[in-house]
Amino acid sequence: MHIKRTLSIVSLISILVISTSADGFGQSSEDNTNDRGKDGDETVYTIKKGDTLWDISGEFLKNPFMWPNLWENNNYINNPDLIYPGNRLIIPSVILLKTEPAEEAAPVSAAEATLPEQAVVPVPGEPITASIPSMPAHPKRPPLPGAPAVEKPVVSSDTIEASGYVINKIEGYGVISGSAEDRNIFADGDTVKLSLSKGYTDKVLLGGKFTIFRTSGPVIHPRTKKKAGFIFIPVGVLEINRVQGNDASGNIIRSYTYATPGDLIQPFTPAQPVNRVTKVADDLQGYIIEAQYGSELSAKFSIVYLDKGAADGITPGAIIYVIREKKYDIMGELRVVSVQDTTSTALVIKSAEPFGVGSKVTTTIK
Repeated sequence: MHIKRTLSIVSLISILVISTSADGFGQSSEDNTNDRGKDGDETVYTIKKGDTLWDISGEFLKNPFMWPNLWENNNYINNPDLIYPGNRLIIPSVILLKTEPAEEAAPVSAAEATLPEQAVVPVPGEPITASIPSMPAHPKRPPLPGAPAVEKPVVSSDTIEASGYVINKIEGYGVISGSAEDRNIFADGDTVKLSLSKGYTDKVLLGGKFTIFRTSGPVIHPRTKKKAGFIFIPVGVLEINRVQGNDASGNIIRSYTYATPGDLIQPFTPAQPVNRVTKVADDLQGYIIEAQYGSELSAKFSIVYLDKGAADGITPGAIIYVIREKKYDIMGELRVVSVQDTTSTALVIKSAEPFGVGSKVTTTIK
């Protein structure tokens, strides 16, 4: 009898939640079908340039600190710091329901939790005054492969693999030439055709994994005006499923952004996470020489490239400060993601005011 009564309570709660979410939530004040859509019991939002989970959470959930809920319900996002324009973000109505203010109810003991004689049916447009137990939490995803069992890395392997770096020479084992469906934009699950570069046909093997990438540049140092190289921009990862002479094809198994014909490939090397903050030489100074995707201003969670690298003592995990020229006022804070010989890649972790290409950086605050 007790079990039946408990199941009845759960069924009633489900009816109330579904009725309420269908009537009053998931609606945007700006009904733009190109950006937002309603799909059953969920809102679908198309990510635009400059968006962060923090901002989207603030707009839809009315609380930016609830961004982990968005991450948990969109399993294709491997790293919450890296979301890309064009990707679709699913916001389940259950999360939207939780953001509505509710009256605090006095604690109820297990013995008192009995089914009411008359069910309270919500009226559209009116708040629910009955005490409704919270929905069970969304199950946590298992930790990413290679991540520490206890401590969360300061820089994840996904962040490293998606952030790119400065290169001096462009070397592609092949190029995406199209697809059987004759489309021009590709993502996870798509199969693409490849035209292999001369001299690399024997290095592209069945089952091999390759990074899809494109380049931008050349990068010109904003102060010295000297050429600093090109930006290697990771697009995704594919696995080779066919090789025939100079022709091949592969299935995209990971996307950082959309792939297009003309994107290059080279062997994929899994990155190792950075598990601790590292120290670097005191009073080392340099400049931001470029930003990922060519952004003029860098906001929190964006990627920038610096003119100091391993030869200067920079190490992954190091903290670098963005300062105002001559005044040493802190404008932002960076965490080094990866290093090359004379350059490094960094993630913006704090942004007190706008900064960008040409901004000065230092390892020491005076």
